[in-house]
Amino acid sequence: MRSSEVTLEIKKILSNDKLSNVEVYKLLDHELTQLNGNFESIDSSGRQVIITEIEQMISDYKNWGIYLTSFLLTCTKDQKFLDGIFGYIEKEERIDVLHFIYWQITSFLFTTPKLKTEQNTNRLRRIYRKYFEYFNNQIANQANWIPYEERNQDLVVVVAGQMISMVHSPTQVALDHCRALYNLKKNIYLINTADMPRSIATPYFGAVLSNYVEGYNQTDKLVYEDLSIPFFQCQKEMPNGAQISELIQMILHLKPLFVLSVSGSNVSADLFSNFVPVITLPLAYELPISESTFSILPRKINTADLNTLEELDRSRESVIESVFTYKYTPPQTKMHREHWGLGEDNFVLAIVGNRLDTELDDSFLTELDDLLKCNDHARIMFIGDLQNYKRITNRYITLDKQSVHVGVQKDLSAVYEVCDAYLNTVRSGGGTSAAIALRQGLPVFTYAFGDVAHTAGEYYHINSFDDVNTFIKNWGDPVFRERERSVAINRASEIFDSEKVMREVIETMTKSPHFY
Repeated sequence: MRSSEVTLEIKKILSNDKLSNVEVYKLLDHELTQLNGNFESIDSSGRQVIITEIEQMISDYKNWGIYLTSFLLTCTKDQKFLDGIFGYIEKEERIDVLHFIYWQITSFLFTTPKLKTEQNTNRLRRIYRKYFEYFNNQIANQANWIPYEERNQDLVVVVAGQMISMVHSPTQVALDHCRALYNLKKNIYLINTADMPRSIATPYFGAVLSNYVEGYNQTDKLVYEDLSIPFFQCQKEMPNGAQISELIQMILHLKPLFVLSVSGSNVSADLFSNFVPVITLPLAYELPISESTFSILPRKINTADLNTLEELDRSRESVIESVFTYKYTPPQTKMHREHWGLGEDNFVLAIVGNRLDTELDDSFLTELDDLLKCNDHARIMFIGDLQNYKRITNRYITLDKQSVHVGVQKDLSAVYEVCDAYLNTVRSGGGTSAAIALRQGLPVFTYAFGDVAHTAGEYYHINSFDDVNTFIKNWGDPVFRERERSVAINRASEIFDSEKVMREVIETMTKSPHFY
């Protein structure tokens, strides 16, 4: 099929004035989803013709510009198409559309490490500030700070942007910090603002929508382990002025000592900082995108952070350096290697992820295949959803012989008991799976990028797979093996004590002049 034929149907759909916008959207989505699936199989010159033709359509059919641009961004991962979407959103006046596309870019940058640059992240910060200021300006006359003496010294409000289930890491982080605060003799009130988009505000290719648990609307408490937590979940989809006003009234009524906002980019929590101190806990090892009173940075502050603070006109004192902590669940079952066709003499290397289909690129897979060629007793265990497993093993013969795919595993710590080490892909996330691996005594190999690199620490940073190869060669030495397991467990002890870390954060925060 010639490239012009590929785009001819798209032009027909866009130029058909008898179709409604909804009908156009459905037809376009069908055609472009097929094209996206076949894009890599088209030769490079053919792909370029398609890109050029669709770029022309962006000019000819301006109402569909953001949709077509988002398609090209998905296919090419090209900065110029991301710039196009940034340019669009920076001019956008509809607050629901701004909110929707903000989260689409956030999701895209999370899954596309090469474009998660300081420049792109700071551009995203400015867009969030525009979104925040839209609401903040509306309550300017209501802003009435509650003095320290009038706040309830025993109450902390915890705000989450999403609450789903205990296999959902952000939910687990929020509940674990509720537990830590309770252990520090604080009463807790938990709010789920359900801040991420649940419906499509404007046509956008491959739109990411968040999950929402309707059942939480019928309860006023959540039970976590043996702790009953007073709870409220927003029913109206954000952004919603009436819902935000209701939340503000709750804060004015409760008068908490402070608010802990889990994740960031939560406009409701940030608006609370007009009334009480708000501290934001990010779910990654970077400054959260937030307009709260304080931000937790789970690592040492660096020059790039200071530049960001200066650019956003925020004080250095608003940042509290800390450690990101995780929740450990001991193995619930006993796993055996033979269940997956693994031998006791195999060196089993775990590769874990929720997005393995996008994270396992050709460069990584080639290195992995070469590593296995040098170690015929080594085995790769892919843990997580991997639709492309058969396609990958058809292309990489050694991987086909020396790997297994075990799918999604809820009892991750039990699975790790049959593994020897953990190897990270080049990605932004993965901190939780790496932390559990360390707790189970598994060395964690990672390039010096992303959450796993911070979770594991510099000791485990590799320059190439040659470092992993050398490690495997040394693994046969029992003394070496025990030493490396001890190093992993010792590192884990630093990142599994939420109560200790939360106490230190509160002590630092309460000494600040901003906490009054």
